Amino acid sequence: MRQEIALKKIIEYTARKASSLNQRYEIEDLVAPSIADLVDRSMERIALTLVKRNGGLWCNLCSKGPFTKRGLYLHLIRVHTKDIEFMVREEMKRILDGIKKDRQQRYG
Repeated sequence: MRQEIALKKIIEYTARKASSLNQRYEIEDLVAPSIADLVDRSMERIALTLVKRNGGLWCNLCSKGPFTKRGLYLHLIRVHTKDIEFMVREEMKRILDGIKKDRQQRYG
């Protein structure tokens, strides 16, 4: 339950980052402080894949636009929530697997 709430907030965080809107949450409030920088960089990469900026803000997933910042955010949340959720889940899995491998190499 708690993970699902955090996931929804991370999806919102990523959509707001893609739309260049101010954040409602600090990444440190959503994930462990020890991995906050890793997660923030990963969400930045996802955000860059969600938007095209040529003469305006365009959705890179369905090529709709141009949007205002708020319009793009609403589009991403309303239309592409599942797509963003998939990307975030895969990226979080990749981060955690990397941390796990790093710990195994150090300690085991």
